[in-house]
Amino acid sequence: MIVFAALLAYISAFLGGYLNLRGTGLSPEKVNISNGFSAGLLISIAIVHILPEAQIDKNYIYVLLGLGIFYIIQGYIRTNYCGDEGCETHEATGMLAWTGISFHALVDGIAMGVSFKASGSLGILVMMAILIHKAPMGFSVSSILLSRGYSSNRVKGMLAIFSAVTPLGALMSYLLLGATSETFLAIALAFSGGTFLHIYTSELLPDVHGPKDRKVVIFVILGIVTGILPKLIAPVV
Repeated sequence: MIVFAALLAYISAFLGGYLNLRGTGLSPEKVNISNGFSAGLLISIAIVHILPEAQIDKNYIYVLLGLGIFYIIQGYIRTNYCGDEGCETHEATGMLAWTGISFHALVDGIAMGVSFKASGSLGILVMMAILIHKAPMGFSVSSILLSRGYSSNRVKGMLAIFSAVTPLGALMSYLLLGATSETFLAIALAFSGGTFLHIYTSELLPDVHGPKDRKVVIFVILGIVTGILPKLIAPVV
């Protein structure tokens, strides 16, 4: 299952960027809706599923560490997603932005691997949340690089590397955690939960409400409900 999830993550990220290069990418409105649903799903998964498994009473410092590291990276690199001409005024250089978003993708992969190691159901939920915003991330990467004057062929190469980072992080973390204790798994889950909190509060949510499209609120709520449903249904099944 982890191999299948890693493959889907690669396809989603690369396809989002490639369609943008071909001029047939997602419209800004669809990117916004996708990010809105992903934001709701991420916060729901973090609070309802990941953090309870992370022994947060002992490992709260790792939650803060995951949130804080991403906050610092965003503050210095400013690698927010973009889905339209706004990318042309991006403050970071193309390579710096690509590096920052790639690191983000690596942590996404680590979170996926950690979640699958904890349980199959949690892994599937985290996979869903990551896949939904992986295509907009690929879209963003190609937009930023194109706006900085990179050739189409070079963008494709960098997009391919970026797309492979999440699968690599997922497989490595899953395999490495196979030889570790439950204590370390709880720490890894706490860190992953912290990164999800940051992605929700500092990246996705401010972006989706930037255009002031009230319709997005519905998709944020829908994402939250989707994340909660497995927990509500589990005792009944």
